[in-house]
Amino acid sequence: MTFEARPAGAPEITKLQARARHQARKLSGGLMAVLGAGFAIAVVAAFTLLDYKFEQDPHRLVKILLGLAAMGVILMRPWIGLFLLPIATPFLPWMPKLPIPGLNPLNVLVLGIFLPWGLTRVMNHEQLFRPSRLGLVIGLLIGLGALSIVRGAAFPTGYEYDPADAALWLFRGAMTFTIFYITMSMARGAADRKLLAWAIAIALLLESVVTYAYGKSGSGGRAEGSFGQPNELGTFLAIFTVFTAAIALGSQRFWARAVLFATTVAGAIATLMTLSRGAMIALALGLMLVALRSSRLLAAALVLALLASPWWAPQDVRERVLATQEEAEDSDDVQLEGSAQIRIDTWNAILKVVSEHPIDGVGFVGLAWVLPETGGELGIEVKDSAHNTYLRLLAELGVFGLLLLLLLFWQCWSLGSEGMRRARTRFDRQLALGLCAATVALAVSCWFGDRFFPIIITGNFWMLCALVDDLVAERREAAT
Repeated sequence: MTFEARPAGAPEITKLQARARHQARKLSGGLMAVLGAGFAIAVVAAFTLLDYKFEQDPHRLVKILLGLAAMGVILMRPWIGLFLLPIATPFLPWMPKLPIPGLNPLNVLVLGIFLPWGLTRVMNHEQLFRPSRLGLVIGLLIGLGALSIVRGAAFPTGYEYDPADAALWLFRGAMTFTIFYITMSMARGAADRKLLAWAIAIALLLESVVTYAYGKSGSGGRAEGSFGQPNELGTFLAIFTVFTAAIALGSQRFWARAVLFATTVAGAIATLMTLSRGAMIALALGLMLVALRSSRLLAAALVLALLASPWWAPQDVRERVLATQEEAEDSDDVQLEGSAQIRIDTWNAILKVVSEHPIDGVGFVGLAWVLPETGGELGIEVKDSAHNTYLRLLAELGVFGLLLLLLLFWQCWSLGSEGMRRARTRFDRQLALGLCAATVALAVSCWFGDRFFPIIITGNFWMLCALVDDLVAERREAAT
């Protein structure tokens, strides 16, 4: 008598599957209860230590508690975190500091979004990363920065060079680009693009409201918003005001267009409140590009508004624009205003550094040590930083660093141009146009300051790049 395995029939298989699911639910429920209790005990213990041992302020404890609750939601629903990411980015200075070097709450948010989502994709044997247009150049730029740190540590040019501090700043700069890779991996399709584009616009609206609420509370009667620095705030506002203007012209529903136009106006007024000359130039050029590529009538109206600006612009804005020159005290000659003159002297000192190290540079963030020494040798007063992204990378990373930066800007522009050509809907076309206008605004702003690496300024810009990259990839796949 033999016993042979007999294939299970359909009813038996159904019963086995139901039993397995039932057991899994009981196991996961019990496990979740144990883990939840353990986590609650750990939170209570941590708050007890923070309150009684480290004497933390109550408002900090409330912020931490709210942050933990938000992270719990994000870990269960990573897409909620991706939507909140651009909204939280400009308010990073308000978030409590973490005692871990190189990490801040936004970095934790980025990792909390991507890790659970990526783990799920890996377990389901699904694609995690997607090919991107900008990935190679970004990787080369970060790699060159790491190589320059090795060079700066081996052959310091200034008084000293701290490779650990430089590596920390490079890590913070590299975290800015993770928003591009995460969005490129998670965002798929027109619905995702529209939702995240709205999130970027909401961030602009909230920052504009905060700027109005704080008013011109900064030095010299300049608005600082949540950034605490008027020039950085102005750059953020200019970049995403021109982007919001572009997608406003691509919205079909009246209420959506009205909200986006109101946000554009709010962002433009807030930009003027910063009195940042670089931001105002970036705003004007970006809006002009949007108008020229969207509506000739709108372009004509914008030109007339700019020509009439001496009559409608606030008095402090007119004085700020015209304050680049002043009369010399000992003659009738005209000379540069003080801050502008110091900036020019700083650039002259940087050019001297570049002439001595045109290929290898002085190492990432090395200008902080080299500039004071060079200014002393030239007998001029210099600023504490380059105040120009192009000259900074040229001095710190050499000519190849500058070329990679220019190549990255060109790729962002060409990505937006291709997106406009391939778009099949009005909103997608305006989304791609918004990237072109935002690229112009960022490129102009980088001439007036170091605006490229801070995540609070450009984090949302790289999300926008990923959205347009998704658009181009989608249309290419449809064409093949």
